[in-house]
Parts: sequence; C-alpha cells; structure tokens
Amino acid sequence: MKFCDITLSYNEASGGIRTYLDEKRKHLRDQTDHEHVLIVPAGTDEVIHEDRLTIYHVASPYIPGNAPYRLFWKPGVISEILSECQPDIIELGSCYVSPWAAFQYRKQCIKQQRKCLVGGYFHTDAARVLVEAPFQRQVSAAVGDWSETLESLGYQLASFLSIGVESYVGSTFKRCDMKFAASTQQAQRLQEYGVTGKIHVVPLGIDLQRFQPSHRNDHIRQQYGIQLDDNLLIYGGRLANEKNVPLLIEAYKKLPADLNAHLLILGEGPLRDELQTMAAELSGVKILPYECDPERYAAILASADVYVTAGPLETFGLSVIEAQASGLPVVGVDAGALRERIPEGTGYLGPDDDANAFAENIRKAIHHQKELSEQAYSHVVSQYSWRKTFDQLIQIYEKEIRLAEKN
Repeated sequence: MKFCDITLSYNEASGGIRTYLDEKRKHLRDQTDHEHVLIVPAGTDEVIHEDRLTIYHVASPYIPGNAPYRLFWKPGVISEILSECQPDIIELGSCYVSPWAAFQYRKQCIKQQRKCLVGGYFHTDAARVLVEAPFQRQVSAAVGDWSETLESLGYQLASFLSIGVESYVGSTFKRCDMKFAASTQQAQRLQEYGVTGKIHVVPLGIDLQRFQPSHRNDHIRQQYGIQLDDNLLIYGGRLANEKNVPLLIEAYKKLPADLNAHLLILGEGPLRDELQTMAAELSGVKILPYECDPERYAAILASADVYVTAGPLETFGLSVIEAQASGLPVVGVDAGALRERIPEGTGYLGPDDDANAFAENIRKAIHHQKELSEQAYSHVVSQYSWRKTFDQLIQIYEKEIRLAEKN
C-alpha cells in the first residue's frame, strides 16, 4: 500500500508531530513493503525521493506570528499531488485547507472504482490551543486589571469563537473514514467536537535506544555551568502560550536557594523574547535554541534531574515520555493528557497556572528523585515503543482497506 500524511507541523523546529512522522516513515521503510508520501508546507516547491519515501514541499506563507510554521492555502496544489502519487491511505494531521483536497481525491477514486481511505489524527486541540486559550490571555492582559465585566465578556467571546472552530474541525473528522487520538482523554475531547463513532486510541511511541538514563553526561552539565551536585530542571518544546512556559520561570524563582537549582529551556516559538527578558537577571536560567541533533538532545535530557512542563492542553505529551525514558521524574499540571502520562509514583501534578504549587512539586521531586526516576523509567519501558504504535496503526488501516474492498 501507499500511505500519505498531510500536515502543517513539519519544519526545522517541529516537535512531537514531526517525530511521529519521521518514525512512521522509518518504520514503513524498514519493517514493511509499503510506500510513504509526505506533503508539507515549505518556503519553495520541492520533491525529494528516497527509495520508497517521498516528500512534497509545497510553497506556502508563514502563519502570522508563528514562524517557522506555514499554512497551506491552495488546496488545488495538494489535489494535483494526490492525483500524481495515488495513495491508498491518507492521514490528515491538520484540519484546515488540506482535508478538502483529500476528500476530493477520495471522491475521484470512487468514480474510478479505486479504494482510498482518509484517516484523521487528532494531534492538536485547535479550539483550545489556537483560539480560546490565547484569546483569553490577550483579554486578561488588556483589560483584566481594569474591568471584570470586560474580562468576562472577552472570555465569552473566546468561548464562542472556540465553539466555531470545534464545529469546523469536527465536520472534517466526521468526513474521515477513521479517527485517531493519542490518548483516551483526547478521544473524549474529539467527541466534544461532535465526532461520533469509533475513535481509535493509538498512543505515540519512543525510541528506547536513543532515550535512556545511560546517556547522562556530566560534561554536558559542566558546559552549562552546572555542578554535579546541583539540581538541573529541564523543559524541551515549543515556546508558545499553550505551553505556559513563563510559569516554569515563575516557579523557579520561588525555589529555596539551598536547592542549587538550574533551569534549561530548549525550544523556539513566539515567547522566546519574553522568556529571555524574564531570565535575564536569573543566573540559573538559560534559554537555549531548539536542539536539531536528536542524539545531543537525548544526552542533554538524560543529564538533567527533573523534567518540568506546565502546558494544560497537551494531546499526548511525547516530550514527557522521552524524559521518563531518560530517567527523569516529571512535574506537570493536572490537565490534558498529562494526567495519563504522569501516573502516581513517576512525578507530581498540580493545579494549572499556580507557580507556588508548581515550585513545591519541584521541591518534592528533587527530594524523591531517585525512586521517582526508577518508577518513571520502568513505566515507559513497559508501555511505549514506536514498533507497538505503528503495528497497531497499520493493522487498523489494513483491516479497514480490506473491508472497503469487500464492499
């Protein structure tokens, strides 16, 4: 079979979704006879062929305020690519312009008596991440100190806009032959979008050779001025509002001095300047660029002591299981998919947007670091692998395509 993925979230600074797609392509190449086509927005049109793997880069503009992310804006171009490569399975990772090209291609296949199935993977809770949460933050910043009435009205407008996005995204998922989510919590969230029927929960995986405690490197700590008996906190991910990264610095400021704590924040995104300003007078906080070398990132991660993440809207939390596989306990917030990723005994969850509670959980995680680390590592090794993820995913697709052929 020929698989095709279409997504906006594949660029030089992408996180979990790019990792998912890279691992998927590697699995299809090394473990199967299937082909794979990836269609992504880019600065210029380009086609890259490598054995049974192909990438189509489609010239597309930046999303305002969210570079390096780009937005497809010509569905006709995607339609032409699909007609050229003729995939059997299309998986949608973004639900804006690209779905309509996929649905049109499927319609053409039916007319030609060929089978094509379209699956939708709920990688991002667009209504909350891209609309409701950022709009509410803007409202609070603009009028929160002036008028509770205006703030309340702004929140109501944010909710209204969010409902509109839920309706639109939900309508695209309803047109898909299969629906996927990475966690039970996100499958339930997709139902709130109005999507009915079977939603397959296919958890993401992890490269357990790359991420492991044995990659701890004291030389890396010394490069950043961190002594062996200091406590290193780390976050790796997008520097964006939905991740609530500023809370990490606010919590760090509340830690007792005798913890000798340091905080490394790795990533790119629209909050970089704000975070650098917050960290300017804090010698223990460093804002580092996105680490493009996955092996070095894994070594940096394993060289830390506690992973911290404050985003309440995670749909899976791939960075969390990477940290756990590296032997780190995790401090997070009791929201979104983090509730599933951080079971008792592997770290601590606290209330959303509460720097005092977050700092206290960091203190506890440092105090119980050894036992939490062992539990976190054991949990991930027993639960997650990319082989398990893609065996499950491909089995579902193969079953559905056989049923479609019978009908």
